[in-house]
Amino acid sequence: MVDILSTNPFFGLFLIFFFYLLGTMLHKRWPNPLFTPLVFSIICIILLLLLLNIPYENFNEGGRFVNMWITPATVALAIKLEKNFDYLKKYYGAILSGIALGVVFHTIILVIMSILFRFDSELVATLFPKSVTTAIALGVSESLGGIVSLTVAIVVFTGVLGTIVGPPIFALFNITDPVAQGVALGSGSHAMGTAKAIELGDVQAAMSGLSIIITGIIIVILAPFLMGFLSTFF
Repeated sequence: MVDILSTNPFFGLFLIFFFYLLGTMLHKRWPNPLFTPLVFSIICIILLLLLLNIPYENFNEGGRFVNMWITPATVALAIKLEKNFDYLKKYYGAILSGIALGVVFHTIILVIMSILFRFDSELVATLFPKSVTTAIALGVSESLGGIVSLTVAIVVFTGVLGTIVGPPIFALFNITDPVAQGVALGSGSHAMGTAKAIELGDVQAAMSGLSIIITGIIIVILAPFLMGFLSTFF
């Protein structure tokens, strides 16, 4: 019965909407990071598929209809950016330098780890695009010879982690500026971080959406140079 039901495209769609809405209700009542709708729905769906032994392919029959809207939804964030364009004009130096420094810092850490732990080129290509949105990460990983399926898992993990730890870090270090919050979430945890930024406010959402685009562009430009540099160590 479950096997027959799971092959229906509406099965995947039902799971996505059900657990997301349930997570929203729980998060409103108990604002625990684990009840963040995006995080909660991912965990619940994975556990359910494993418990009922449902193939991912069956779930994705419906999930792919949601997935295809990720890119248009990301582009639609430009609407919020247009409404908060004054922030970009006022703080463009800090915004661009913050995003660039974040990518550079991420790249330096990966280079150090690659040399210390002797990562091969395939693993480096898999890990490098972990902080950009899935559509860009897949293209970068594939073009560099990475393991695309593992890149997807790492991108999702990075997004979930940023969504969970982002707000507590803001509170711990008293980071209250909406521009700083948005740039941190967008450049560090891509679309999932942007979902959290939308909850925090329009300015955070606009800056996060902008950060996704700029981070992706920098990663695409840096990727071949990084692989060329590390090729001497492989």
